[in-house]
Amino acid sequence: MDAIETPEAVSPTTVLRRTARPRTATAFVSDSLRQSILNGDLVGGTRLSLAEIASTYDVSTTPAREALRELSFEGLVKIDSYRGGVVTAVTKAEVEEIVRIRQVLEPMAAREAVEGMTPEILDDARVILDEMAASDSWDVWVQGNRAFHRKIYDASSSRRLVSLIKSLQDTQVVFVSATLRKSPMLKETATRDHNDMIAAIVAGDVDRLIEITLQHLTIPIRD
Repeated sequence: MDAIETPEAVSPTTVLRRTARPRTATAFVSDSLRQSILNGDLVGGTRLSLAEIASTYDVSTTPAREALRELSFEGLVKIDSYRGGVVTAVTKAEVEEIVRIRQVLEPMAAREAVEGMTPEILDDARVILDEMAASDSWDVWVQGNRAFHRKIYDASSSRRLVSLIKSLQDTQVVFVSATLRKSPMLKETATRDHNDMIAAIVAGDVDRLIEITLQHLTIPIRD
């Protein structure tokens, strides 16, 4: 599978989409940019100008700047203090490194999740999967995918461990989105894994959950 180009090598055309306006200007801009990034309209390395964002969404530069800051916390954007930001870009080699690290960390989190699982967390995880299945929107699926894994690890007792895993997830999310969007079969595999994870948790089968998780983590880097 080809690597995504780095910011230095890519000069894509900026595509900014507008979503339905929510309660605040910042939320409107962040929702619109998030959808464009996760749908693949804004690829890794795309520069996001504050002036262009403000003009496109009919807002001042203040909510534009706040929206970029919010997206930077999610790992979608890297902030440029003066001109705006750049859509996060990582190579396949970098994602392979992240996968290796996560394969060390997540078996521990999976074990703790089974031990600490509650009916409420499990129900919430199922709801997320149902929402992913019911939507035709790609960004909904990508955000749901991340939310599902985070919800499972809500049952883990190691907050620092979970925080590390979340940070690694954020770093690779743009790459994962682009990879699965190009390979529908990988998306189907990921969906099947999610359901198998739920079944393993219900059965209290830690070894099975770990087995699924280790394979699941390799999906973005499969050729």
